[in-house]
Amino acid sequence: MGGNSNYNSMQVSLERRFAQELFMQVSYTLSRAMGTTNGSDGDFVRIDEFHKAANYGPLAFHRKHNLVVNSIYELPRLSRFADGNKVVGFFGDNWQLSGIYQFQSGAPYGVGFSIPGIGSIQLTGSNTEGSRARVLGDSGVGNNNDDPYRQFNTAAFTAPLPGSLGLESGRNYLIGPGINNFDFSLQKAFPLGETTRFELRLDAFNAFNHTQFGAVNATLNVTSLTNPTPTNLPFDSSGNFIPGNRNGFGTVSVARDPRILQMVAKFIF
Repeated sequence: MGGNSNYNSMQVSLERRFAQELFMQVSYTLSRAMGTTNGSDGDFVRIDEFHKAANYGPLAFHRKHNLVVNSIYELPRLSRFADGNKVVGFFGDNWQLSGIYQFQSGAPYGVGFSIPGIGSIQLTGSNTEGSRARVLGDSGVGNNNDDPYRQFNTAAFTAPLPGSLGLESGRNYLIGPGINNFDFSLQKAFPLGETTRFELRLDAFNAFNHTQFGAVNATLNVTSLTNPTPTNLPFDSSGNFIPGNRNGFGTVSVARDPRILQMVAKFIF
């Protein structure tokens, strides 16, 4: 038992040092993590020349694109435009706006299956070597962010047959939904003395309330070993939506948090 893996990346970072009230940093990584086993996920396989080609694919932590932009901006002091008026300075100075934007590709995943009362022994003849869903056509890339009920082409898959070698499909050949998120914080410091001040901060997580899907239901349920008719598709043969299967095969099973606002008050002395 064993495996091998490799990781390659290009990493770029740009930084604008704090000048004219603005600091900004941009980091981008283009990477590829490939291998025959994820190691910690229990996905060990026999490694020889035949199995290597069949099991080589993206690792669970593979993320092709990862972009992070963060910035801090000190808003202009309003007291500059009011001849140093202390009241204007108290309420109009010391405002700070900061934000973090992240764009990240989704995690790779594969398609599984479930046949009532049937396990590996009935398919591969082994209690340890499992089979895989059969691929009948083009499944798509598996990351259709526009439709939570059609993340990939469900018609491209069916259950394996008895006598399976466990090589009907590859590993982690679909890509799940990614992250496209912006958080920001608006902060104001109220000086109350030489060493005392009151700080007020408003945080907005997923500030634009952008819908972001999470995991996908990638398990195909079929009627029986001799009848591979799917039982958990979200649409029937006429294209009509099945409410009872709204979380069925090929649909989004998790969504990331919507906009969250919080206010923090802090007294420093």
